Amino acid sequence: MTTTISKARTIESITPFRRSSEVRDATEAVLTGAPPDWLRGDLVRTCPAVFQAAAWHARHWFDGLGMLYAFRIGAASTTFQSRLLESEAANQIASGPTRLGSFGTPTGRTVWQRIVQPIQRITDNTNVNIVKLGDDLVALTEGDRQLRVDAHSLRAVGEVAYARDELTGSVAGAHPHFDFARRRVVNFATRFGREGVVSIYEHGERERSRSVVGSWRMTRVPYLHSFGLTAAHAILIAHPFTVKPLDMLWSNRGFIDHFAWRPQDGTRLLVLDRATGATAEYETDPMFVFHTVNAFERDGNTVLDVMAYPSAQIMDDLRVDHMVERLPDLRPSLKRIIMRPGMRPGMRPGMRPGQQRAELQSLADTAFEYPSINYRRVNGRDYRFVWGAANAPGPDGSYQSSIVKFDVRTGASSAFSDGDRVYGEPVFVARPGGSDEDDGVLLAVGTSQRADAAALAIIDARTMALVASAEVGSSIPLGFHGSFLRTAAPAFQEDL
Repeated sequence: MTTTISKARTIESITPFRRSSEVRDATEAVLTGAPPDWLRGDLVRTCPAVFQAAAWHARHWFDGLGMLYAFRIGAASTTFQSRLLESEAANQIASGPTRLGSFGTPTGRTVWQRIVQPIQRITDNTNVNIVKLGDDLVALTEGDRQLRVDAHSLRAVGEVAYARDELTGSVAGAHPHFDFARRRVVNFATRFGREGVVSIYEHGERERSRSVVGSWRMTRVPYLHSFGLTAAHAILIAHPFTVKPLDMLWSNRGFIDHFAWRPQDGTRLLVLDRATGATAEYETDPMFVFHTVNAFERDGNTVLDVMAYPSAQIMDDLRVDHMVERLPDLRPSLKRIIMRPGMRPGMRPGMRPGQQRAELQSLADTAFEYPSINYRRVNGRDYRFVWGAANAPGPDGSYQSSIVKFDVRTGASSAFSDGDRVYGEPVFVARPGGSDEDDGVLLAVGTSQRADAAALAIIDARTMALVASAEVGSSIPLGFHGSFLRTAAPAFQEDL
């Protein structure tokens, strides 16, 4: 199998970013094998899907206009439907350049618009994640707006209405955590002004009034995508890909185009006490992180596992022009960061007063992205298993893809691949009543490199064997994140 990529081709013509038309009315998938009797519910996901419209084209993968889709697993059949995201950004782009600030695509603001509004309004193209917040199904991106979604039709029905507070207008993360014991949603938000302020906030599952737990002020603000959470602490990771907030004023550039890679600054970490707001700061080697895997406390130390790239070069690799030339290698390394209070080995010039050195360990030779764990059971606790997707260009021009399982205690790994489809994030779904951490299935969506077709793969999380697949005659672009919503499950988020 050979996939030819040339400059003449557009991103939407290349697997894994090829897109078929919407399927607004649910259509039955072709089942091979049988889903477990206990697996009933909807896998709902989002992805960047439209990269060119009218006079606009996306310059970065993260700027593709979003599409929501769902595989609905029932007792008698599995169905599929998809719908392009209705948003202010999509409406503007349909008739010309958007004036909303996006991730890596310049806006079409005039000089006058830049003068009267120095800070760009942020896009509502919520193409990064979709989660359940209380009774609301919510689509998120890194911005100040989140969109509520009708779970039946996948239609966006309006913005999530948070109470006005000190976080209004801040850039909130698209990876909220869920504290099941306290029934709280926990997230971070960044405010840009003369300096940057990153705050950890919480709110009840059905509440939309946010309480700030603590904040981190800095002159150079890092790009943040995810964070770690334990019962006691929130952990922020500030890799040295940063911006001075004042450099963003009056700009038409994409958000990420203001940031610079400064490895001399090292990677900073903030451990924030969720009870008191007190903070401790650590430093370790330079790296770039999209996704944290898990965090936990052990012997008085705070441990954070992350998927680390050696630099922020991956951000350039994900620009559309670059992806048309060469598909991105999405295989960061699994690293463990151990923060020991009071320990300062390996001090280096430039470390700030009060800053402590964190220990950095490599956990695996196996490399992958989109980490998934048995979230409800082990998030914030010492754990054993992590799953992910390993995607990279092969020597024959194809995109080699597999779903990986890694044992962080033994170093053992195993993988699933069908030799054709390009798979994204695997979502772990625990078997009800299961006693083991890996007792459940993985739900992973893959698009064929040979045909306009895609499939939901249901994989035994213990053995990594294929249990069943549900194939549809639609190409689904590789995307980012989503959730499994069990039938008759509690309103609070269950599976991520």
